[in-house]
Amino acid sequence: MVADRISKLPKELLYGILSLLPAKDVVRTCVLSKGWESIWASVPNLDCEFETLPIVWRDSVSLPDGITWEDEHVSDHVDFMTFVDRVLYFRGNSVVKKFRLHCYCRVEDAPRIDGWIRAAIRRNVVELDLCVQAHRDDYQDDPPLEFPRRVFMCKTLEVLKVKSDFITYAPPTSGCFPSLKVLDIRVDNPEADSMEKFFSCCPVLEDLSLFACVTDGRLWNFKVSAPKLKRLKMTFLTDLYDDNNPKYYISINAPELEQLDIKQDFLSNYSFVNLKSPVKGSVDFYCHLGKLQRHFFERATALLKTFANVKYLSISAHFVAGCLPTFNHLTELKLLVFDCYHWDLLTQLLKKSNNLASLVIEYEEDEECIEDHEELERYSKEDLWSTPESVPICVTGHLKTITIRGLEGYPHVKKVAKCLLNSGKVLTKMTVDNDELYKELMLERGSRTCQVELSKLQRSQRFSIL
Repeated sequence: MVADRISKLPKELLYGILSLLPAKDVVRTCVLSKGWESIWASVPNLDCEFETLPIVWRDSVSLPDGITWEDEHVSDHVDFMTFVDRVLYFRGNSVVKKFRLHCYCRVEDAPRIDGWIRAAIRRNVVELDLCVQAHRDDYQDDPPLEFPRRVFMCKTLEVLKVKSDFITYAPPTSGCFPSLKVLDIRVDNPEADSMEKFFSCCPVLEDLSLFACVTDGRLWNFKVSAPKLKRLKMTFLTDLYDDNNPKYYISINAPELEQLDIKQDFLSNYSFVNLKSPVKGSVDFYCHLGKLQRHFFERATALLKTFANVKYLSISAHFVAGCLPTFNHLTELKLLVFDCYHWDLLTQLLKKSNNLASLVIEYEEDEECIEDHEELERYSKEDLWSTPESVPICVTGHLKTITIRGLEGYPHVKKVAKCLLNSGKVLTKMTVDNDELYKELMLERGSRTCQVELSKLQRSQRFSIL
C-alpha cells in the first residue's frame, strides 16, 4: 500500500499549498481521505471565479462589452452562487486571509454578494479582491450594490482590489481603512465627493492604483490625499472625442511619493501639493488625437515638470515635443514609439538627460495610427529622424546600454542605432531583435569594448566589436 505522504505534511504547509488553488479544487480534496474532510474548510485563502463568463476587461483600457445571458450561463451561474454560499457556511468562523471573487452577476444577486463581503470581514480578512461585473441592461440607474461600511472600518484589511460597475461607494468621513496599505480600484463615472473621501481616509496607504472611466462630460474635480503614499498609478479613459477639452482636474497631496505612473487619453489639469520629486515614473498619453485637445501642451509641460528629478522614466506619447523639462538625475529611460512617431523627441530627451546610462527604445502598436494615417506606408520608408548637429553629452560620456525592440523595416531606426553606436564612447552593450540591423551594426565602431547582441525569444547571439 502506497503511503500517504501528503497527509502527513504539517497543516500550515498544506494550507499554503491549497491556498494556491481555486476554491472548487480545494473543496474537491475532501474526497481524498477521511482526514481531508475538514482541511479545506480551514484554508485561509478563498478563490472564487465564475469561469463560464470570464471578465475579459479587467486589465483593458477600453470600456467593457456587454454580455448576453444564455440558458447555460444562467444554470452555471446559479450553481456558482450556491457553491460560494455553501463554502462560506461550512467554513464556520475559520479565518479568511484572502477572499477573491471574480464573477458576472445579476441585480438580484446584490444582497448575496453583500453578505459574502460581510462574511469575509467578520473572518478578519486581510486581502479582499473583487471583480464584479453586470450587464448594463440589468439596471438603468445607480449600481445596485453599496459597498458595505464594515469594509471601510475593517481593522485587519491591508489589501483591497475592486473592479466593478456594480458597486457604489459611500465612505464615512473619518476612521476609514485604519490598516489598508494597498488599494487597487476601477470605477466608471465615479462621484468626485465619494472618491475624495475614499482616498483621503487612508492613514497608512502606501500603494494606490486607480482606473477611472469618465464618460459623462461633467465638471469633475478629483483629489487624492494620502500622507504615507509611496506608489501612485492613475489611468483615465474619458472617451470624450466630441469634447477636446475635458473639464476635470486632478489634485494630488502625497508628500512621501516615490513612484508616479500616469496613463491618460485626453490630458487632465494636474496639480501637486507637498510633493517631493518621485524617483521613478511613467507617462503614457495614448490618445492619437491628444494634440487636438485645447491646452494640451500647457498641461503636458506642467505635468512633465513633476518628473524632472526622476532616476527612472518610461514615456509613451504621440506628441510631447517642446514640453520636456531637463532631467538632471535620469539614468534609465524607456521610450515607447508608434508608427507615426516624431523621432525628434528622442533627440530632445537625450539632450535633456546628461547623465543617462541606460536607454530602451521599444515599438508599441496603436490602431489609431493605422486608422488615422492613410499614409502609414510612408512612415516605414521615409527618414523620420535627423542626426543632431552636436552629439548629446549623455551619449559620449554616460550611456552604457541600449536596447532596441520591435522596430523592423524602418530606415530611420537603422540611422538612430548607427549614430548611437558610433557616438557612444563608453557604450558597453547594444541589444537589437532584428537580424538585418544586427548584421549592419557589426560593421560600426564606437566604443571598442561595446558588444552587440541579437536577442530573440528562441535565439540569443553575442558578438564583440574588438
